[in-house]
Amino acid sequence: ANDVVAFHTEGYVRNFLDTCERVLSLPVDREQGLVFIDGRRVAVRWYPISLDPESLHAFARTEEVAQERAALQRSRPDQLVVRVDRADPSKNVVRGFLAMDQLLVDHPELVGRVTMLALIQPTRTDVPQYQDYMAAILRTAAEVNDRYGTEAWQPVDLRIGEGLARAVAAYQEADVLLVNPVRDGMNLVAKEGVLLSERDAVLVLSHQAGVFEEIGAFSVGVHPLDVMDQAHALYRALTMPREE
Repeated sequence: ANDVVAFHTEGYVRNFLDTCERVLSLPVDREQGLVFIDGRRVAVRWYPISLDPESLHAFARTEEVAQERAALQRSRPDQLVVRVDRADPSKNVVRGFLAMDQLLVDHPELVGRVTMLALIQPTRTDVPQYQDYMAAILRTAAEVNDRYGTEAWQPVDLRIGEGLARAVAAYQEADVLLVNPVRDGMNLVAKEGVLLSERDAVLVLSHQAGVFEEIGAFSVGVHPLDVMDQAHALYRALTMPREE
């Protein structure tokens, strides 16, 4: 029914063309990105979803964001790892906390010096699997904090609820931005974070995020199911020279 079918990445276009040919037995032209059906040519294209930099920068200059940033600065440790996600199993929040735990096991010198600020938005709260995942997020954060935390410092600063101003302030303050989804069509957090960073934040990015096809070469890539790999990537990001 369409003249154009659009996807986020070139990889998704290849998958779609393969599916049309192998499953539906339709003729395709991979070089031109075309599927032939019912005497018509359907173009298959990729148009990665983008940001509006002007509006984001304008919002980042508001008093609301300034207040949130000042609050973060009053309590920030030497280095801050930030993640901004929905409480969706695909976002891989729990493994991110486990990677933070492994980081502190491998590098005890970072205890008391690095915090992971996790801004998590509840989603699909009526679905049992999502309820269970939120419980796992809360439980894992508490376990990591119980192991390493003190009255003055917690390794995981978990904050539940919506808050765009706080997220933007966190992007500005981040030394490392962790985006480690199991699978993601695109992921705009990665783009927002590097756009708004004011501390040369290093992006730790899952190979399975669609955005990896665009900016993976400028990130520290990780396998989303490998906690040890993510812990190593966090350490590399935290210790990377500013010039790099």
